[in-house]
Amino acid sequence: MGNPLIKEEMQLQTQIKELKSEKSRYSEKIYELQDNIRVKVPTSIRATELHIKHNKMDLETANSQPKVYTEDGKETYPIKIGDKVYTDRVEAGEAFKDAILKNIGRTAEGKTVHIGEYRGLKLSILFDPNFKTTKACLEGEKHHYCDLNPETTTGNLIRLDNCINNIEKDIQQSQEKVETLKAELEQMKIDVEVPFSKAEELLKAETRLEEVHEALTKFELSDDTMHREIYERFADNFSDVLFGRTGAMKYDAGEGWDTLSVELNDNIFSIAHTYVQNGDLMYDPMISFIVDYENEKVIPISYENSGMGIYESYDPNAEPTPQSVQNINGVLEFMDTWLDNIEQQGYEPVVPDGDKNRGTNDVSL
Repeated sequence: MGNPLIKEEMQLQTQIKELKSEKSRYSEKIYELQDNIRVKVPTSIRATELHIKHNKMDLETANSQPKVYTEDGKETYPIKIGDKVYTDRVEAGEAFKDAILKNIGRTAEGKTVHIGEYRGLKLSILFDPNFKTTKACLEGEKHHYCDLNPETTTGNLIRLDNCINNIEKDIQQSQEKVETLKAELEQMKIDVEVPFSKAEELLKAETRLEEVHEALTKFELSDDTMHREIYERFADNFSDVLFGRTGAMKYDAGEGWDTLSVELNDNIFSIAHTYVQNGDLMYDPMISFIVDYENEKVIPISYENSGMGIYESYDPNAEPTPQSVQNINGVLEFMDTWLDNIEQQGYEPVVPDGDKNRGTNDVSL
């Protein structure tokens, strides 16, 4: 049966990852709200209020112009086409139609042509290539557009009046938009103060994960299975050195393989692949262990790889941390794999020439 803490650790890591993802989305929402509160919504409100102001000015201008009466007593507005002012609707419609037809070539080229005034606003005509229609533009503080029919007369005057009447609808819609934006802004100011709803859950999960890590660290440190296995493998492969029958030995596996050296100083057992570079002895690598003969286990205390400039030491008396336990276990796992390779590569003890009948106690790392 496995250690339940390992399962809990995995569950906590998954939970924390999901909670942090939610917190990240929450933070993004908060940043967006802050940006909306400071910039976007106030800017939109100001732009819409300015739009309303200009529309009101144009509507006031259009509605304040003096009217004239037709022969049948109906009220109407005069229109200026070119330099002439028309008060008769039929004549005005014909003049408007004539101005459209005369400038059809220029508008087809994409030009906006100013042809007169209507109800205090500048009157221009243009061609909309997207909808293939001729349009009128009434310009005051803003530009107001409507479609025209080049084939009609008084109908286009009605279109101009409808265009002006639509300004009032635009004002109403814009005022509603401002009220909506202001209400949204106030709600945003409330929402931006709402804390992350799962902050306490995240804190509890992170706190518990630290506790589990600490418990696992103690468990991994007390679980000396690998320490004992490496001791047994040293005893099988290097018994003469491990048990002090000789101080050091060298091993060789033939051409292409680095020399293997083992040594015992007091209770420090070291094993290394060695080679010479520029007259210096290099380790690739060398690992040293304290040998606990009573409990039949070894404890890593250092790792060195000269060629890579790596040197690490491990204090067996220091308070264990997740990182230190991980480092020690990593060295033990590496040593286990290294011993597999040593056995497969067929390393044999090297006996110095002229001294075939005794050990190699003079060999030192």
